[in-house]
Order: sequence, then structure tokens, then C-alpha cells
Amino acid sequence: MSKNEKNNISKEAEKKENAETKTEQAVKAEKKPKSKKTLNPFKNKKLKYGGLSVLFTVICIAMVVLINVVITLLGERFSVQADLTDSGLYTIENSSIEFLSKLDDDIVITVTSDENEFSGAGEYFYQTNEILKKIANCNDRITLKYVDIIANPGFQANYKETISSGEIVVESKSTKRVKVLSQDDFLSITYNQQYLQYGYYQIDKVEANCEQATVSAIMNVSDKNPIKVAVLTGYGETKNQVLEELLKMNSYIVEEIDITLTDKIAEDYTFVLSFGPTKDYSVEVINKIDTWLDNNGKFGKNFVYASNPKLGESPNIDGLLDDWGLKVEKGLLYQTDDKYAYQTRRTYQVLKLESTDFDALTNDSPIHGDNMGAVIPKWEGYGNMQTQILLSTQAGAVIKPQDAGDNWEPGENDEKKSYGVVVQSAKTRFEGGITPVSSRIFAIGGMELLNVSFLTSPQVNNAQFIMNVFNVSCDKEEGITLTPKSYQSTTYEITEAQKTTLVVIFIVILPLALIIAGIIIWARRIHK
Repeated sequence: MSKNEKNNISKEAEKKENAETKTEQAVKAEKKPKSKKTLNPFKNKKLKYGGLSVLFTVICIAMVVLINVVITLLGERFSVQADLTDSGLYTIENSSIEFLSKLDDDIVITVTSDENEFSGAGEYFYQTNEILKKIANCNDRITLKYVDIIANPGFQANYKETISSGEIVVESKSTKRVKVLSQDDFLSITYNQQYLQYGYYQIDKVEANCEQATVSAIMNVSDKNPIKVAVLTGYGETKNQVLEELLKMNSYIVEEIDITLTDKIAEDYTFVLSFGPTKDYSVEVINKIDTWLDNNGKFGKNFVYASNPKLGESPNIDGLLDDWGLKVEKGLLYQTDDKYAYQTRRTYQVLKLESTDFDALTNDSPIHGDNMGAVIPKWEGYGNMQTQILLSTQAGAVIKPQDAGDNWEPGENDEKKSYGVVVQSAKTRFEGGITPVSSRIFAIGGMELLNVSFLTSPQVNNAQFIMNVFNVSCDKEEGITLTPKSYQSTTYEITEAQKTTLVVIFIVILPLALIIAGIIIWARRIHK
């Protein structure tokens, strides 16, 4: 056998041996049991991240549901809403909240209609319903409910008042008094007079009056000792419906009496209001007022006199005021200081509230006056009588003669100073030698201080001031002064000084600042 043949046989044998080895290893591998992998869910990425995703989703859904539940509960209890309206249509005043939160009477407010039907009648009724809810949320003793009196006709049998569907019934559990508010009470609608004369009701303005009417009704039905005010008529006095409604809202009972037809002023009146008479009172009428103020030596009465700039000579009224140390000048107060005069009407001005018992206001808004006469106190004290200035002009006022024309301007010799606009004179006795009891005369230099615009504008404090005069002088708890809220935006006049400031800022300072800034930026870029 040759050498090559031996080599070939050797290679074949080696290949065969290798093949047998591989076959043997494959057989062993097949016989060897496969190892089982241990599944750890925390090491499985898909399971791990998928589980966390599901968990976070469940937590987020639970939080959303919880937040919705909490907000719903808060909304029902505290009415957490944002009022973005121009006049705060869906917000009640702090003075209302304070009064209602201290209420110690159980009050029931009943809307005589299904809630959905009432609030769904239009935006005005929706706003009314929201305000009622906010009022009820101020105190747990106030209950708001809805009764469809068409579906429940027996509801009317509980009341002697005539009640219709869609009205608001306010009742006190302690006094048993009831006040029914109709649509005309909680919505103040002004119609176009031009169209009205032809029988067409064209709406000019709608004001939300729900807060004013409802809070007023609560005050009236819960007041255990209402105070009476007599409004004099018979001498051309001016009817001031807004002032009378303001007094009624603060639970005063207001009644008109023709002073020419009554023998005397009844003792149960705490106030007598003479608003802008156009004729001088007779001596007989003056004696009636004087006798009533004396109250058989017991005092405790208050005469509020608002003068009329059109009143001519009035020796009898002047005589009564003079006996109490007061004098109302016939001319008009003219303000020379631009900071306090409005536009070109120098008789329209910002007034100054003096530091007295009557100066408590709930905000910093000013008090305005127009066509005001100066009220001059003769003395500060005389016997048991004292005078006190409550409201005055700013320094810089002069007296414009009553017969002066529109083009009148003050001369160099006209005295410029602060004049009284509202002055009180009090005659006081001491009951038991300790407790002071006073009768007062409040002389107001002009009835324009209490005109409709000033009494209804939330931008001035005239309404709060006059309510202080009434409340403080009869020791009545602090009242509230609310004005209807318009669905329209409101604009207001600015003083001459404010106008000048705006002109300087926007026409001089701002353009000049922009020019200087432009030059600086240009110069810096040039030198880069």
C-alpha cells in the first residue's frame, strides 16, 4: 500500500470520527432537558412600562373625577364663579355680604316658578337667579326654594298678598312679614319716551336690580323696629323717587304728608324731609316743624332740608335755620381749582367729607356736588346747641351770585376758601344726666347733591353719605347702599386736572420717550 493511500484512509477515518462525535453530542443535547426561564414582571420592560401607564391613567381619571366633584360641591355652596361683566352683574356687594352674614332671622326666599323655567326665560332672569343663589349662600338661615304656583295653586292660600308666577316672595319667620317682588322690582327697565307716547315699548336701558330689591326686602321684613320718614308736600317740593326708594331699601317707612292739610306732624315720625321747595313755608308750617322738633322737650327728631337754587326770598325758612345757627346762601359755589372742578362747569365739583360721626364709607370713591349753595354756621356752640360741618367744598371755592350769567368769572376780590355744603345743628338734652338725646336740623346747600345720577352711580359716595346722615342720627345700625347694575358699559367725566395729565402723558411724555429710546438704540448700533 502506497503512502498516499494510507493518508487518504487516515483522513476518511478522521472525518468519520468527527461525524460520530457530532451525532453523539446532538443526541445528548436532545436528551438534556431545556432550562426554564423565570419570568420577573419587574424586569419585563413591556409589562413594567405598560403597567405604570395604566396606573397613571387610572390616577389621572380619579383626580379629574375628584376635582369635578369638589368643584361642583364648592359651586353649590360658595358659587365659585368669575364675574367678567363690566358692572359686576353676577357679583353681590361686600356691604350686602356683611349684612346678610350677620342676619339673626330665618328668611325664606321663594321663586314662584320652576327654576329651569325661571332662569331659562332670558339673560335677565338667569342673572336674577344667580344673584338669589349668592344671597342664599351668605347665611345658612336664608333658604331659597322654587315653587311652581301654577302646578301648586294651594301655595297662594298661605299668604294674604296677591302672588303671580315668576315673582320672588321674601318672608321672615320671626316677624311674619312678607314682601313680594315683581319683575318691575328686580328689573329696572327704561323705555324710550319718544316711542312710548305712541304706545310702543322700545327699551332704552335695562338694569339688574335683584340684589338691591331682595336685600332691601330682607331688611324690611326682618326689621323689628322700622323708622318712619315724613316727606313734605304742598309747597312745590321736588319728588325724589330714588332717595325715597333708597330709604325704603334700608327698611325706613317713607310716607308723604301734605303739610298744608295736617294740623301737626305726628310724633311717630323720626324724620321729616323737605326736598327742594319752590315756595317759602308759611309761619304756621314753620311752627309745626319747630313744635315737632321740640317733641315736648324730649327731642329725638331730625329735620332734613335740601334747598332749591330756584327758591327766591324765603324769610320764614331762613328764620327757622337762623334760630338753629344756620344760613343757606342764595348763590352757587364755584370751584376755581382745576383738580376739583369738572369740565367747564365749575359748579360741578368734588366735595370734601369732614371727619365726623357721619364719615364712615365703605370705599374711597369721592362725593360729587352740583349747583350747591354755601351753608354757613353762625357759631359752633350756643347753650345746648352745636353746629358741625359734615360736607364741604375743597379750598378754592367762591360764591357765584344767584343772578350771575353763564359767563361769570370770579374777580380778584372774591374770597377763595372751603365752604360748608351740608351742616348739622343739634339741640341736646341729657336723659338722666348721662344719655344724650338730640333733635337735629341738617341743612343741605342744594338738592342736586342727591340727584338721580349721584344716588345711582357706583363711582361716587353720595348715597352712602346721605344714608349715614339718616342712620347715625337715629342710632340705626349701619345700612347698605346698593345701586342697580346696568347691562351696558358706563362712561364718566374727568376733571380738568385729570384731562391735562392725560394730554401731557400721551401727547408729550410718551412720544418723547419713544424718540429718545429710538435715538439711543440707533447710536448703539452705529458704534458697534
